Amino acid sequence: MRSVFGFLVLMITVLNAGSAPSDPSLFYQEVVQKIKEESIHPFDEKRLMDSCLEGMITSVDKSGRYLNEEEYETLYLSSKPVAGIGLFITQKRNRILVKSVVDSSPADKANLQKGDEIVQIDGILVRDLGFDKVVAELRGSPNTKVKLTVLKAKSSKPIELQLTRKVVTIDLISSFMFEHDIAYFKISSFAQDALSEMLEDVATLYEAQHHKINGMILDLRDNPGGIMNSGIAITSLFLENEKVILTVKSRNKEEKKQYKNTPQDYEGTEYVEKIEALSFLKHVPLVILVNADSSGSAEIVSAVLQEYNRATIIGTPTFGKDTFATLFPLSTNTTAVKFATARWSTPKGKSVWPSGVIPNIEISQGKEEEDLPLSEALRVLQTK
Repeated sequence: MRSVFGFLVLMITVLNAGSAPSDPSLFYQEVVQKIKEESIHPFDEKRLMDSCLEGMITSVDKSGRYLNEEEYETLYLSSKPVAGIGLFITQKRNRILVKSVVDSSPADKANLQKGDEIVQIDGILVRDLGFDKVVAELRGSPNTKVKLTVLKAKSSKPIELQLTRKVVTIDLISSFMFEHDIAYFKISSFAQDALSEMLEDVATLYEAQHHKINGMILDLRDNPGGIMNSGIAITSLFLENEKVILTVKSRNKEEKKQYKNTPQDYEGTEYVEKIEALSFLKHVPLVILVNADSSGSAEIVSAVLQEYNRATIIGTPTFGKDTFATLFPLSTNTTAVKFATARWSTPKGKSVWPSGVIPNIEISQGKEEEDLPLSEALRVLQTK
C-alpha cells in the first residue's frame, strides 16, 4: 500500500510541477486514468483509493489509520459479535510475530506459538499492512475462515494454515498468591471493565487471605494499553486522594485538562465504596513489571506511580507512547479515520516519548523457561 501511495504522490508531483493544485480530485483522477492506460501491473481501484487515504493519515500520524467500510462496520458498527483466532501479536519493524496464544482458541488448536511469524493473511503480505490493519484482517464474523502463511520459529519454510474465527473469551485480569503473602495481578489490557474486574479480583484475594497481603506485583508486560480512563482508574487505586495523575493537552496548547485521583475524573463514582474498602492498596508495597510492549495506559500507570515513588518498576523500557487517538466517522460514506489528537504528561510534566518508562531495575526476560523480572520482583518485595 505504501509503495502505491508513494507512486501516486510522485505522479502528482510530476504532473503538478510544484504548483498547489486548485482541485486535488482532478489530479487524482488524472493519475488513476494514467495507471489504467499505461500500467503493466493489475490493480483494484477501490484499494487504490484506500491506500491514498491510509497514506494521508499515516503521513501525519504513523499510528493513525483509515478504516474502510468493511473494517469500520466489523470493528465499530456491527451489532454482531466480533470473532478472532485467539492471538496476541507484536510488530518488530515490518514483521508480525506471535506474542502469546489464548488457551483452547483456534490459534492454539493450530499449534501457533510465541515467536511464530505471520507472513501473509489471505494472500496479502503483512509487510504491506499497518499493525492495526493486521489486527482488523485477523478479526471478522464468527465461523468465517482466514488463511495464514506462517513461518514457525527456528524454521525456514513457511506453512499455510486455515483457521475458523471464533468468539474468544479472554480473562482481562488474572491473579493468584505467592509465598510470603505476595499478590500477583496480570492485566492483559485496559479495557472498559478493567477497574471493576481489578476491584473484584483484589477483594477476592484480600478476603481469602484474611486481609493479609504484604506486597503486590502488577504485571503490565505485553499490555498494549487501551482506554485512558481505565489507566487513570487503576493508577488511582494506589495513590492518596486528590493526587494529580495526568495533564492532557490537545492541538490547541491553551486547552489542557488535569485528571486527579477522584472517581468523577475516571468514571468511577459507582465504585467508591469498593475502593474505600480496599484502602490498603494506597500503601501496600508495589512492584510493576513492564517490557517494550507495554504501551499507552500501561505506561500511564507505570510512569505516574514511579514518579510518586509509589512503585518499583522492573523489566525493560516501555514502548514510549504519550498520545491518545480519536475516531472520526466520515460523513461521505461508512468509513472513519483515527489519529492522535491529544498528548499526556506526568504530574511533573514528563513525557514517555520516545524513551518509554525507564525501569528502576532493568532486567530482561532471560531464557524462555525463566522469568527473571518476576523473580526479581519477588526478591524486592520479600526484603520490604
